[in-house]
Amino acid sequence: MKKGILIAAPAAAALGAAALFGTELYRYTFCRNGSRLLGPLLDKKGHEPDYYLRRDAAAECLRELPAEKLEIRSSRGERLRGWYYPLGGEGKRIAFLVHGYRSDHAEAAGLYLDYYASRGFDLFCCDNTAHGESEGRLIGFDAFESEDLLRWLDELLRRFGAGVQLVLHGFSMGAAAVLKISDRCPAQVRFLVEDSGFISGEEQLCRSFGSLYPVYRGLNRLVSGCDLRQTDVRPALAASDKPILFVHGREDPNVPFSDGKALYGFYQGPKDCLFAENARHVETMYRVPAAYAEKLDRMIEEYCKNECFT
Repeated sequence: MKKGILIAAPAAAALGAAALFGTELYRYTFCRNGSRLLGPLLDKKGHEPDYYLRRDAAAECLRELPAEKLEIRSSRGERLRGWYYPLGGEGKRIAFLVHGYRSDHAEAAGLYLDYYASRGFDLFCCDNTAHGESEGRLIGFDAFESEDLLRWLDELLRRFGAGVQLVLHGFSMGAAAVLKISDRCPAQVRFLVEDSGFISGEEQLCRSFGSLYPVYRGLNRLVSGCDLRQTDVRPALAASDKPILFVHGREDPNVPFSDGKALYGFYQGPKDCLFAENARHVETMYRVPAAYAEKLDRMIEEYCKNECFT
């Protein structure tokens, strides 16, 4: 009996440790507040220091600008917040920028403030569910975020009218969310930009979880009610005819460059691409701003006409 107890005690401890690790890994990946245990171990800086200095300085400049704060409710009842920055577009041309995983509106949009302002665009950007000032507990890997984007587009059309022209510009998970609604965007969305987006949250998480992925997919279905198989952007792309600019860094350690090539090759609608040498995740504007601006200029010139949608 004593021998059995001695054997069982370490086994129980091992099972308890495994259960704790599994729970914390789910929190780290899907939950707003992450994991206090795993965060310090797994969070790593993915860029050189100068990138963060420029990004954070640009984000602070954006936050200091006068803005109109907007608010909507998600289908899940969460209060979502967005910011409209009038920069010279007079509410007629608006760039809608969508941040990525564990980022926020200012971090994503700050580096693009000068570009869009100089081209006569206002800016709109939001905090996605479970990020920044928006409510929400769980991250959807584009399943929640894409549906929220459609609600934001409805709000922008309601506020600025049917004559507004919109550019929908997403980064990382935000880029995947943009592609996920590429077949359902209103006519006012003149073109899309996907920067460093993934093919699907499922494939992205398979890379992280490996053989444990089915366990976490099932757990996430129970916790969130969301099936990660719903995150594949390809069905939407197959049905879309929106012009899309695909932007990816060739040295991206977060979303493999192969995803960018595959997305560009898969899409049969009007398209262009910018595949940047020596660029890591969402670094293209930082690495080659002139080339990025040139690609955007071409898209604006070709697709942002003085059309009336009323």
